[in-house]
Amino acid sequence: MSNNIIEIKNLYRKFGKFTALNGINLSLKKGEILGLLGPNGAGKTTTIKIITGLLPPDNGTVKLMDREICGRIPIELREKIGVVFEDSNLYLRLSGRDNLYFFAALNKISRKIADDLLKEYSLSDTADKAVKTYSKGMKKRLMICRALLADPELLIMDEPTGGLDPISADIIREKMKLHKNQGRTVLLSTHYLEEADRICDRVAFINQGKLLAVDSPKRFKKKLSRSRDEEVTLQEVFKEINQ
Repeated sequence: MSNNIIEIKNLYRKFGKFTALNGINLSLKKGEILGLLGPNGAGKTTTIKIITGLLPPDNGTVKLMDREICGRIPIELREKIGVVFEDSNLYLRLSGRDNLYFFAALNKISRKIADDLLKEYSLSDTADKAVKTYSKGMKKRLMICRALLADPELLIMDEPTGGLDPISADIIREKMKLHKNQGRTVLLSTHYLEEADRICDRVAFINQGKLLAVDSPKRFKKKLSRSRDEEVTLQEVFKEINQ
């Protein structure tokens, strides 16, 4: 088995006359956090939907853990992947605890794991309230708990901190780093460049369906810096790359 958890080659996808992805080539190494960076409409979510088998590509290939996927992901691979989409897909009338218990039962996972996750993500005090009463940040944390029920090797997160309060956002960022430190892998889609700078091992800049550049935040900023003492942000790097 190679060291790459995900390998994307020559990926294309169009919606009518609009080209969402225009020849993307990208790999995600085992045990790293890779950030997909770009503005809204850059192609980040389309890439994630193809990786997770929700959308077929028009051309190109995607390999997950050395297996090429075509459409739906085989069940033995799905069990190794946790996905958190931007939009909530929880059962709003159920409590947070019952949401997790339901998915734990489907996958023959102990309820104790669900309870432990609720505690870890600071949801124990509201676990028995209906999800429809939750704030956006609480819903997002619950979605992450659900994605982690099966202890996945790969965690895919689409804009996980978008629109959240600072406390919820910081909890999620710290948990992503913990997930990586435990030897697992994270693919993070975000348009928050400061967030990517803080937690990502490498970042991939995407705009208008094209992959512009891939490297570590440190190397990107070092290339742009003109002196040792100059402080450069990823925002400046992104502007430079887009010129």
